Amino acid sequence: MPDDDALPFAERLLALLDATRYSATYKLATLLALIDVAAERVAPDGSAPEMLSGKEIGRRVIELYWPQTVPYGSVIGGQPKVLAQAPQMDIPSKLAVWRTDHHLSWGASLEDARAVDPFGWAKPEADLLAIVIGMPLAKLQRFGDGHRSVEERFIYDFSWREEVGHSTVARPDFDDSLRLRPGVGSWLVRLAPLIRPLVQSKWAARVADRNSDLVDTERLDEFLFGAQRISLHRVRGPLTESQGGDCFYCAGRMGNRGAVDHFLPWSRHPDNSIDNLVAAHAACNNAKSASLPGLDHLGRWMERFRPAQPTTFSTSWLHLPAGHADQTGSCRVPAPHTCGYRRAPGCGDTHRYTSHCSQPRIHALFASVA
Repeated sequence: MPDDDALPFAERLLALLDATRYSATYKLATLLALIDVAAERVAPDGSAPEMLSGKEIGRRVIELYWPQTVPYGSVIGGQPKVLAQAPQMDIPSKLAVWRTDHHLSWGASLEDARAVDPFGWAKPEADLLAIVIGMPLAKLQRFGDGHRSVEERFIYDFSWREEVGHSTVARPDFDDSLRLRPGVGSWLVRLAPLIRPLVQSKWAARVADRNSDLVDTERLDEFLFGAQRISLHRVRGPLTESQGGDCFYCAGRMGNRGAVDHFLPWSRHPDNSIDNLVAAHAACNNAKSASLPGLDHLGRWMERFRPAQPTTFSTSWLHLPAGHADQTGSCRVPAPHTCGYRRAPGCGDTHRYTSHCSQPRIHALFASVA
């Protein structure tokens, strides 16, 4: 289909959202995951993807749900609880069990959840991927509900049957390819600013309906989709590289198991900018928790941002959608085609991004949260 069909595609997608009653939020999460992964798979030359991985979509769905596994506090009686999002035990509930069983704090990231028991994590992740592949991915393009629903594969085609079993999805030869219809990859990226707010609105409304004891529905949207809910694991590699592979706090070697930490704790200063992020051992990160760092760490942090030594690192692998620009508060201008970070002048095809934090700003920020 020609590129002029972007608006008819958007109308069809909105009609799909309106034509389906959602007993769970799975399809909504899956649609957002499709948008995100499609944007991340845009090539450096700006060409959109023609195929996506169902398992990658599933992992993104898990990533979207993970922050929602912490108890939501605004309920009648004041007792926080994990929000229900499906009639049965749903994905957030299953993830919440992992969080509780492994004593993960409310601020623990999905990377922390994996790192606490990498071998044990493999099974629940495989189970959740099979749920996403067999249910919302297979049924997303159905108009209507139940036996009267009509499938129209106008977004992507796939080769497996609905509600495919976990053992089948886990097989090495299982084909999880989503073959996007012509033009769809580009349209998902271009139309994200239109589609995302509508999907999020329906998601929040569905959660509010299922949790009748909510009293602060205005805060619900921020809880589900706020900037603090964006995973930061994609900047872990560049941060580790910029620190020479050492933990920021103990200076020990990290290997591949580092975590991204907010130097000034999020609870005191909600800032996801590169200026405020450091790579650290998961144990060091957990030990610091919401405490302010020591003076020796403060000095090391300030040294990173001397005017003669801007923090610059290669991120040729990083393709984040423009909607995620809030991860870096100091980098607001979208670069061409691929991401929501500001491109440094003269970087060529390999994107290089530079932190612009000044020492006076550091002093002011530290004073404000002390």
